[in-house]
Amino acid sequence: MSHTGIDGTTVWPKTQFGEPAPAPDATPWQDTIAAADHALEEATRIQRGVEHNLKLMQEVRSLREELRKAHAEIDRYRGMHARVVVGMRQLEDDHTGAMSRLKAENEMLLVRHRVYKLMAEHYARMALRLDPQTFAAHRDRVLQHILFQRRKGVPPDEIRAADVGFLML
Repeated sequence: MSHTGIDGTTVWPKTQFGEPAPAPDATPWQDTIAAADHALEEATRIQRGVEHNLKLMQEVRSLREELRKAHAEIDRYRGMHARVVVGMRQLEDDHTGAMSRLKAENEMLLVRHRVYKLMAEHYARMALRLDPQTFAAHRDRVLQHILFQRRKGVPPDEIRAADVGFLML
């Protein structure tokens, strides 16, 4: 490729690097070999890129599989945790119910203990005989009186033998 300049001389085009283009009568094999070498280098570079991409894709697949397994394990543990929490709440409810029942039984035993103590003090003070029928009737009256006083807010410990003596006459 050449063209004629202003003064009529032949001007050869410059290459990208500022070197004059080879003469047209240079061997075309050199250009062909250089182009083939360049194409081979590009093909090798592309092949390395494709191999790298395939390797990355396999790694992504394995990581996805690990992630799927981790999610399955998390779901399994979440289910186990939910069952344990439900069981714990059930135990708490059972425990609360048992505690309230035991507390009520304890209060009733304390009241009965107070009834018997007051009756024993009264009988000891009055030097009365213990007749089983009379004792049962007195016990029921004193128990009702103490329960009534407790509903009014008076603790059973504050009730004295003198307070219930009139019930056993």
